[in-house]
Amino acid sequence: MTEEIDVGMKCIKYMLFVANFMFVMIGFLLISIGSTIKAIYGDFELFVASHYFSPSILAITIGVVIFFVALFGCVGAIKESTCLINLFGFFLTALLVMEIAAAIAAYAMRNNIEETIQTKMEESLPDYSHNHYYQDMWDVTQSSLRCCGIHGSQDWMSNIATTIPTTPSIAADTTLSHTTTDNPLEPFLGPNSCCHPRDVNNGFCTKKYVYKDGCLDALTYVVSESALLLGCGALAVAFIQLLGIIFAWMLAKAVRRLKTQELLERDQDRQRTYEQLSRDKEENQTPVLYTPTFSEA
Repeated sequence: MTEEIDVGMKCIKYMLFVANFMFVMIGFLLISIGSTIKAIYGDFELFVASHYFSPSILAITIGVVIFFVALFGCVGAIKESTCLINLFGFFLTALLVMEIAAAIAAYAMRNNIEETIQTKMEESLPDYSHNHYYQDMWDVTQSSLRCCGIHGSQDWMSNIATTIPTTPSIAADTTLSHTTTDNPLEPFLGPNSCCHPRDVNNGFCTKKYVYKDGCLDALTYVVSESALLLGCGALAVAFIQLLGIIFAWMLAKAVRRLKTQELLERDQDRQRTYEQLSRDKEENQTPVLYTPTFSEA
C-alpha cells in the first residue's frame, strides 16, 4: 500500500515540477506583456487615462511574484512538506484571484476607451502651439500611428494657426492662410508629423502627402487591442494556475496519506516486535519445579 502511494506521489510531484516550470515561463510572458503594454500606453499617455495603466502594472507584479511562488512550490515538493505545499496552493489561489481581477478590469476598460481618448484629444489639440508637452505627444502619436488630427487633417485647419517656415520663392508663389483649396501642392497648415519625414520639403509638407486617417480610430484600436491581449493573457495564466492548484492539493493529500500510512505501519511494527519479544520471553523462561523435602523421624 505504501509503495502505491509513493509511486502516485512521485507522479504528482513531477507534474508539479512541470507546472512550476510553466509558471516561470508564464511569469516571463506576463512581465513581457505588461511591460510592452505599459510602454505603448506611455507613448500616448496624454490621451490615455492613468487608470488604464493599472492592469499592465498588475500583470508585471504578478509575473514577478510567480517566480518566487514557483520556487516555493519546488522546495515544498522536494521536501515533501505538507505545510509548504499548502502555502504554495494558497499563494497560487491569491494570484489566481488577482489575475481574474486584472482580466476583468482590462476588458471593462474597453467600453469607454474611445470617449476618453476623444475628450483628451479635443482638449489638447487647440493648445498645440502653446504647450510643448502637447506638441511632443501629438507628434509622437501622429508619426507612430501615421494619422492626422482627431478625425482627419481638417481638424488642424479649424483649430490651430501653425506658422510654416517658408523660403522667399515659396512666399512669392503661395499665400499661407487658413483658406483651404483642393490644390494637392498647397502647404499643409498643420504639424509636419502629419506627413512622413521624407515628404517634408523646405520645412513643410503638402496636402498631397498628409495622412488621411484620424488618430482617434487608430489610437482607440491600439489601446483596445492591448487591453484585450492583456485580459486574454491573464485568463490563460489563470487557467494554468488552476491546474497548479489542483496538483498542489493532490500532492499535499498524497503526502498526508503517506505519512499517516507510515505512522500506522510503524505502530504495527512496534506492536509485532513487542508481541514477538513477549513470546520469546515466555518460551525461554525456565519453569521452577518444587521438590518436597522429607525430614527423618
